[in-house]
Amino acid sequence: MKGGTKIGQAPNFDIGISHDGTFDIVTVQGEIDLVTAPLLSEAFVGLGSRIIVDLRAVSFMDSSGLAVLIQQKSQMEGGELRIVADGSAVLRLFELSGLTAFFEPTPDLVPPPKRKPKFQSS
Repeated sequence: MKGGTKIGQAPNFDIGISHDGTFDIVTVQGEIDLVTAPLLSEAFVGLGSRIIVDLRAVSFMDSSGLAVLIQQKSQMEGGELRIVADGSAVLRLFELSGLTAFFEPTPDLVPPPKRKPKFQSS
């Protein structure tokens, strides 16, 4: 991982941490399941209040991975947790579980700007 720290590794799983000056970026590769979810949870220890979790290289994730992400986001009072996932099976898991509104996953590390509401004059 260029410019980052590798913090956990298991068969079919790799995780690293990097910083872009604003966010801590947790990059995950491989499979997140009952065995590897605790490693994902450990990755959040000591991070700041603005975190991006890059799941684009995750080939499989089950409910244990979702549970870690839900727990982390729920504990971040006033913080920000962004999920990056593309058209993979991981994004489909967010959709099937009804968590896309909760996490608002984006396909890129740089999320699109928030749209301002349009006001109509009377």
